[in-house]
Amino acid sequence: MPTPVRADPVELAWAAGFFDGEGSTFARSEATRPGYRRLNVAVPQLGGPVVPDVLVRFQRALRGLGSIGNPDRDVYQWRTTDYSQSRDALALLWPRLSAIKRRQARAAIALVDAQYASGRYRARPWRRKPRLLITNPRRRDLTASDNERLDRAWAAGFLDAEGCFGLVRGRARVGGPRWYRIRASASQHGKVGVPAAVLVRLHRILGVGRIERHGEIDDFKWVAEGLPAIERVLAVVGPWLGSVKSEQAVDSMRAYASQTRLKGDEDRCKRGHLYDRRVTLKTDRTRAYCKACARLLARRQRAALGITPRAFRDISRRYTE
Repeated sequence: MPTPVRADPVELAWAAGFFDGEGSTFARSEATRPGYRRLNVAVPQLGGPVVPDVLVRFQRALRGLGSIGNPDRDVYQWRTTDYSQSRDALALLWPRLSAIKRRQARAAIALVDAQYASGRYRARPWRRKPRLLITNPRRRDLTASDNERLDRAWAAGFLDAEGCFGLVRGRARVGGPRWYRIRASASQHGKVGVPAAVLVRLHRILGVGRIERHGEIDDFKWVAEGLPAIERVLAVVGPWLGSVKSEQAVDSMRAYASQTRLKGDEDRCKRGHLYDRRVTLKTDRTRAYCKACARLLARRQRAALGITPRAFRDISRRYTE
């Protein structure tokens, strides 16, 4: 009899997002048995001297299924090669798993099952039965708030797998050190000219940022820039985000805030003038305009061309540096 299992749906949603970012299901061939395939489910993760916390959390979410090894010096891997454990792990992840990972799993299972259906290999029924009795709630049976919470946990898992918080170089500034912008991003391969569905899903859940081409023609990236956008991301996924990415985000925000600002503040330019208007750019960034500085720039440009300055009837309209 399969063992009834009661797993945390929030942690399973996180695990599904993590698997959507890093996991894979494949029918692995064995050199010692030509033509034989074994069902493998695996999630790799770069680590250091100890097992990454996210892999331990992933295994815990799957009720202890699989094992964590260190096949490479810098890479750890959660993996299961047992047929029944692999099927149980996929069954736990299935409700929040992306369509592409489901297709990958179905194709691998079909290859493994086909070798027994053809009679080439003899199956061992007692090793192919599910060990866990899993009853996952369906999405339509959950409330809107429950679905939103699980979607946010999925987004946190995906960012723990594929996300990055950091600073990127901005435009060179006149009269000061280089400026760095704060950014959150996550990349994924899709189809040529079509972003991966997981990035579209991430963008919808987080509600900020944009999706853009990144490198190859089938490679896309979700990007959110600016402190308000990062704060929004953390507000959405913060309760479920892993410690590594959380610390990365906090360190990035601290480094961003420590920069020497040459633009005054949100209300005034670096010369102390109040901004006259603000314009939202296509990249979701906001640009502020100062008419007083624009007049100063125009005056310098006219002087460089040898044009005589215009006379001011109203002395208050004279602008200086």
